[in-house]
Amino acid sequence: MDVERGRRVRPTGIFNALLTCALGLLSAMAVALPSTDGAGAVRPPRIDDQAADILIDGRLDEAAWARAPFQDDFVVIEPDTLASPDHRTRVQFLYSDRGLYVGVTNEQPPQSLVPRLSGRDARINRDSVSITIDPTGSGLFGYWFSVSLGGSLTDGTVLPERQFSNQWDGPWNGASAETANGWTAEYFLPWSMMAMPQSGDERRIGFYVSRKVAYLDQRWAVPALPSTTPRFMSALRSLVIRGVQPSRQLTFYPFSAATVDSREGDFESKIGADIYWRPSSNLQVSGTLNPDFGTVVQDDLVVNLSAFEVFFNERRPFFLEGQEVFSTSPRATGSYQNGPQLTLLNTRRIGAPPARPSFDGLESISEADRTRLSDLVGATKVTGQSGAFRYGALAALEQDSEVTGFLSDGEAIDFAVKGRRFGAVRGLWEQSEGGAYQGLGGMITAVGQPGDDGFVGALDGHLLSAGGTWKLDTQAMASQAEDRLGGGLITDVVFTPKQGRIHQFAFDLFDRDFDINDFGFLRRNDLVQVRYRYEQTRSDLDHVRDRQTRFRFGYGENLDGLHVASGVFAEREWTFHDLSKFRFETGLRPARWDDRNSFGNGPFRIEDRGTVSMRWSSNDGLELSGGLFGGVRQEDLQDLTYSGGGFVSWRPSDRFTARMEVEYTDRSGWLLHQEDQDFTTFDAIQWAPEFALEYYFSARQQLRASMQWIGLQATEQEFLRIAEDGRLVPRTRAPDAEADDFSISNAILQFRYRWEIAPLSDLFVVYTRGGSLDDPDGRSFEEMLARNLARPDTDQLVVMLRYRLGS
Repeated sequence: MDVERGRRVRPTGIFNALLTCALGLLSAMAVALPSTDGAGAVRPPRIDDQAADILIDGRLDEAAWARAPFQDDFVVIEPDTLASPDHRTRVQFLYSDRGLYVGVTNEQPPQSLVPRLSGRDARINRDSVSITIDPTGSGLFGYWFSVSLGGSLTDGTVLPERQFSNQWDGPWNGASAETANGWTAEYFLPWSMMAMPQSGDERRIGFYVSRKVAYLDQRWAVPALPSTTPRFMSALRSLVIRGVQPSRQLTFYPFSAATVDSREGDFESKIGADIYWRPSSNLQVSGTLNPDFGTVVQDDLVVNLSAFEVFFNERRPFFLEGQEVFSTSPRATGSYQNGPQLTLLNTRRIGAPPARPSFDGLESISEADRTRLSDLVGATKVTGQSGAFRYGALAALEQDSEVTGFLSDGEAIDFAVKGRRFGAVRGLWEQSEGGAYQGLGGMITAVGQPGDDGFVGALDGHLLSAGGTWKLDTQAMASQAEDRLGGGLITDVVFTPKQGRIHQFAFDLFDRDFDINDFGFLRRNDLVQVRYRYEQTRSDLDHVRDRQTRFRFGYGENLDGLHVASGVFAEREWTFHDLSKFRFETGLRPARWDDRNSFGNGPFRIEDRGTVSMRWSSNDGLELSGGLFGGVRQEDLQDLTYSGGGFVSWRPSDRFTARMEVEYTDRSGWLLHQEDQDFTTFDAIQWAPEFALEYYFSARQQLRASMQWIGLQATEQEFLRIAEDGRLVPRTRAPDAEADDFSISNAILQFRYRWEIAPLSDLFVVYTRGGSLDDPDGRSFEEMLARNLARPDTDQLVVMLRYRLGS
């Protein structure tokens, strides 16, 4: 690569060449794709809802179930032995004009049942049954629904080939019931909640059923599609139904929220609504007015003093609905295991804190305004499908905000900040035939904000060979932000030569002007990087139940030719016959340049760094379970940091759970930027405990108390400065300069009551207290936590009701 240090190099030639090669590879592989025949289809009986009178109570005692045929050829997929299970499972299907009924009979000794209630979408080890449905039957997209013993529900979406996400909630119903020889699960899945393209009289719908058996810590499934094989969406079994044409649908979700803020002395009430209109099975138009759902779910606390942003998932129902069409690569969903998340549409940007006012002499803005979310006027979304073409459009508008800023002399000034405007348009052509998949898509996003409109355009291509051995995803992008044009390219290749062997290759190219973070998420630009990841799973060993081995390698340079990212890591994890687990990982990060954490003050050299970590956990299917973890790693200048902790979970009944975890970190030589080219290393102690108590009156009513705290004390060690050659050299600090010592304490205490009145109809009562403290006074950890709770930044009681009306 022709680069010079300090010279701005735009990789136009490289970019075009790589894009040409990627598209050429797509074309060549598409021509070579063979075709295969699918498995035999299942033809369930059609029923009349009123005549059948099926009550979704988990008990398969209606006459219609006795006449329904069943599938029972389940095999063990976790571990991936494909052996016959210890107990029988039978799954049955019925359908009507309104939706699909699913009944599952799970034989098992009653004394071995593990019923555990949880909030929606919680993932814990318990007896459960999950159904994946592809409403098009073409392997292009699908939905998954899970019912656990006790009646707790989880759901989400899935994209080719195995991109699962729980960032979606649907208006379906499910229940479970214990029986004399096991338990049963019952589902009703309305056609109206699924994107179902228009079809003739006969439809083919893909399905997959898996059963988790907690006391064995195994998963059984039909068809046999373990995660160690490449195919999933393209290999689902088929249901054939006739005469189903989903009707027009109008759904209205009014909501009301009242917030009492004790700290500010304010009372705020808000009324809004989400509206979903499906004029045909191919199209959905939705809108939201005055939305606000961020107050009932708390993000995990983090202390981030680096130059890299932390990604947080979306939680608001309106922005989650139909989000899958805007996913342009596996990296967008967080399901890709060979690199950091990258997405063109990060809807958490909508309603983020207002932009910093552009005013000469502005020193800072108030802490409350820096973290307060922007209110929305509203948003609208259109998603649909026409033949092989899927599309989506999204627009959102924020309200104007008032921000208090401070000048260098301490004078406070109030600023009016104009709300941002967001827009996105997406189109995707897809084809799936004989198990092969090809897709070609495009997306444009735009953000209008004070003084800085931003635009991003992208083309993405996707390919899966008929046998699933090869999978290719590539995406070329261009951006315009602050009148600067930038470009980027990513390519991901997955090669699965046989069950239990996976090779992943990744390539990234981002020029220094590439910027998608007005609406998307990218960890860094100015990068050329390659990565490789290998994973091997063995389930044929005598001394352990299964063993996983992983190896990762990566190398990256910025466009000045500086080596800025690399590492070699090896990991092995054992699951023993008593279902305990042990994981060991070691790695080496060679010496490199850091061109980010000086915050624009030049690159600097950091040394070789090694890392070793271990983690042990007991069988989490037991009433009392827990684990220990620990490790040691080298800091940027090779000082050692030690960390360790443990966790314990106690579930004396299916209705009550108590969990506590604590992590302790002792850092030495922690390198942090101060100002200009000055750095300081610190000796730091950090405690990070968290606990949660949950009680379930039923599967639909939950009371939860939780607390998270991060306490950090850092004492200055050595004072450094970036020299002309990029080395960090000692510096002399002025005798009268203030100490660089600092402390941070972040704490959140929350009590939350949730009553799921009906599918997607909820009552929340949430009390939240806590906040952050940057403490220069050297308080103890106990004093900092007490200060957080005694004088919080947040002290709110929120009551919110959201109810679903319509078909």
